[in-house]
Amino acid sequence: MSTHYHIVSIPYHSNSATLFDSIRAMPFACWLDSGQPNSQSGRYDILSAQPSRRWVNENGQTVISDYQYTANNVGNSYDTQTTTTLSSDDPFTLIKQASEALTQAHASVSTPPQNLPFTGGILSYFSYALGRQLLKVDQQSPSDCLLPDMVAGLYTWAIIQDHQTGCSYLVGLPECDNALLVSIEKQICALATTAHVSNSNTFSINKLTSNINRRQYHDKMATINDYIHEGDCYQVNFAQRFSATYQGDPYIAYLELREEMASPFSAFIDLGDKAILSFSPERFLQVTGNHVLAQPIKGTIARDNDPSLDKDNAEQLKDSKKNQAENVMIVDLLRNDLGKSCVPGSIHVPALFALESFPNVHHLVSNVEGELCTDKSATDLFKGCFPGGSITGAPKKRAMEIIEELEDSQRSIYCGSIAYFNSRGDMDSNITIRTIACDGSTLYCWGGGVLWQILMPKMSTKKVSLKLIQFYAHSGDLKSKPLTHPHWINSHANCLAIYSTIHLSKHHSLPPKSDVDIHQRYKMVH
Repeated sequence: MSTHYHIVSIPYHSNSATLFDSIRAMPFACWLDSGQPNSQSGRYDILSAQPSRRWVNENGQTVISDYQYTANNVGNSYDTQTTTTLSSDDPFTLIKQASEALTQAHASVSTPPQNLPFTGGILSYFSYALGRQLLKVDQQSPSDCLLPDMVAGLYTWAIIQDHQTGCSYLVGLPECDNALLVSIEKQICALATTAHVSNSNTFSINKLTSNINRRQYHDKMATINDYIHEGDCYQVNFAQRFSATYQGDPYIAYLELREEMASPFSAFIDLGDKAILSFSPERFLQVTGNHVLAQPIKGTIARDNDPSLDKDNAEQLKDSKKNQAENVMIVDLLRNDLGKSCVPGSIHVPALFALESFPNVHHLVSNVEGELCTDKSATDLFKGCFPGGSITGAPKKRAMEIIEELEDSQRSIYCGSIAYFNSRGDMDSNITIRTIACDGSTLYCWGGGVLWQILMPKMSTKKVSLKLIQFYAHSGDLKSKPLTHPHWINSHANCLAIYSTIHLSKHHSLPPKSDVDIHQRYKMVH
């Protein structure tokens, strides 16, 4: 094996859509998308296709497929030879074994001077259901979305866009076939100047419906309130699911929506006849060397077109004791989860309630950091923290049991994660909120919210905000429209994606002691 990674400079594009279009026809193409040029954060885009191995987990079994592609068909049609095996092993264990084998095989390979985040490795998604199984929470609702619980691929090459330096690279593992890289480079050069959406491609959806009505919604909220009063939990993230049949290419919808919902942890994953469209603003976990970073989001307020009002909204969010308390609950949960894999005493919180602004909303984001134990890997950390506490509630297992009891369908990819594991043992991942699953005939999206309580037994609605992005299938226009019933979606709405944040809390603020101690508390190293 060569001692160097393949790295070739290619023309930089401020919008990676053009580059992705040059590889879109290749099997199982995926794009980890920073949201640039419209996102205010996010540095790298990772684009790849044609994995040499795939792991597909569903119904408790993982199909492992090895692929050989006909080189002279690159860029046109793809003749493949596939060998498959079946495994009943834990899917996290399978990815851990593959990731650690990849790292060991490349331990002596020189690190590229560009210090790129990915030069080949595993790209994967993990459904929320895998987390439910990890915590031994029994399934009570049907799995109507037909996506597998996990799909992972070993990708031996990638296109990397560095939006900070304005540089782009075609990269590959040392064992990657050089002829394949040459062919891909030719594709990029041939298509980079053409329009990135074919006029022949279309996408349309039919009426979007919720899986619960307004009465059922309020009844479920009352049940959660009862559990909180009884001491079962102190925060629950409840979601309702929306669905609609669709026709055409989901990638068309992704391109339209990313213009309106640019987010630093977005992704488009082509699963053959299925697809995942994620517009997530939230990092789950990152591992760089032995440094661990989690960035939970708790606290949201809408942006305003008026700069003065928008600034007022941001200040209101920053000063909200309710949102600070909600954020701290999840920071504490994450500190506990990270403690399973991090060096004792290394976990600390250098940023608490930092304001981050996105095209549609302001968020409060905290940084929880630690040092990975020498006998732990990124996959160990991921498994020990999955699913993310910011989308379950706390305590995590009891909140998930309540979610399973009350939600009428499985979450599928929603509140799971999309991640990469590179050949150096590093990792980065998102939490798949603001995410759409397309299973071949029906698309699914979810609106999630939080019920929580601190000390005071009586709850009342303090803030309800809901954003609906409506898609007009025939015109292709995306327009935002207010809803007349913010707690529940009118079943006749034609729409493509929904993001809802529903916060129910007290009229009362935090006790003075908590207000004073929060910032001081997290100046300490834990």
